[in-house]
Amino acid sequence: MLDRRRASEDHCAEPALDGVSQFAVEVVARLVAREGRTDPGRADTALREGFLDKFTAAVRSGDPMAFDALKPDIRRARITNAMLADCYIPEAARRLGVAWEEDRLSFAEVTIGTARLQAILREVSVDWSADDRSATRGATLLMVLPAGEQHTLGALVATSQLRRMGISVCLRIAPTDAELAGLLQDRRFDGAMVSAGGQVKLDAARKTVKLLKSLSHDRLRVAVGGAVMQKEMNVAERTGADIATNDIDVALAALGVATAAPDAGERA
Repeated sequence: MLDRRRASEDHCAEPALDGVSQFAVEVVARLVAREGRTDPGRADTALREGFLDKFTAAVRSGDPMAFDALKPDIRRARITNAMLADCYIPEAARRLGVAWEEDRLSFAEVTIGTARLQAILREVSVDWSADDRSATRGATLLMVLPAGEQHTLGALVATSQLRRMGISVCLRIAPTDAELAGLLQDRRFDGAMVSAGGQVKLDAARKTVKLLKSLSHDRLRVAVGGAVMQKEMNVAERTGADIATNDIDVALAALGVATAAPDAGERA
């Protein structure tokens, strides 16, 4: 069974000018294109614009109880936790990024809103921790955000999706080489995923892939994804990964990872 510890999700100092818009791209980029899917645990639904406006306003609000006040609306609209995680949280993140780009929100306001989205994601995904299941019932993955990555929300969304698919995920944010060495010595993973936010982060992703390959004696298959896929070509070749994609299903297939039957998302 994987270690259930959660890495800290503290925000870093203000990034370069395109940092917040990049985080919005990263969040949305990690979501899978779902045409034709009907799995009950995956959120395949049109966004309810009225609720989305209220949800985004609650995230931006200074009231820490604003999301709780929305829960009756969530129940009436039959919005599941899976829909919140897969659709509404990423879209709210995208809108925060756009508002910052258009000078309608400050960086501080966007950072606070992002932190609230992360808190909501943790709340609605608490029952999806596949790490609590027997290791014989599903695959185990290592999710790594290399040092220097500014935002964690995209990786958290992807992690919640994977756990809902019955996959145990060990998430590590900015791990040291020694920490990764210890993880691979003590545990056996069926694959690894590495996040890369952009060109300046590509070198960190390449070093992480190389280290994972070396520590596992080239046994561990590694997928790279993230906002870098929107900007760079030949990411797999440049990082040494087995595949570079933002499609979770494609990544899992390349890693040889099977999924369990998805759990239906409960309403908040």
